[in-house]
Amino acid sequence: MMISLQTNKWGRAAFAAGMTILLLLLSSCGTDETGSSAEFSETKPDTSSVNSIDNTDTASLDPIERLSGLFYIDGDRSAASVAIETDGSFTTYYASGTAEQQGSVRYETDASGFHVYVFYTDEGKPYMGFVDSGESKISAFETGNGSYRYVRVE
Repeated sequence: MMISLQTNKWGRAAFAAGMTILLLLLSSCGTDETGSSAEFSETKPDTSSVNSIDNTDTASLDPIERLSGLFYIDGDRSAASVAIETDGSFTTYYASGTAEQQGSVRYETDASGFHVYVFYTDEGKPYMGFVDSGESKISAFETGNGSYRYVRVE
């Protein structure tokens, strides 16, 4: 079966109808050996090549605190990166280490009701963004319709 998804400007697939079908299919799969219904779980990105991430109970953290940290494209310390501070400020860097852009990150709800992180330049223009994964501490995110995958490196 081949599925084609359209994406919006934040790189999120327009998948509401597809997810409804998928959830209906999963719910019809039966139960496991304990008798409970099968549950859908999102696959987390492979971060085995980077240091372990502290995913302790951080439910009390605000959304920007969950995102704050240092991220490199594909987790490669020699690639471009973004540093996000707990106050919401960010700086992106070229692979050479030269600063590319500065601004602030905001946690917003888009028109579809999805929670998104939007990076705005100091001039107030949207720079990049992505849909909140719901992780207690964001380990990775994709921008540019999946063109760039940033992985937390600590």
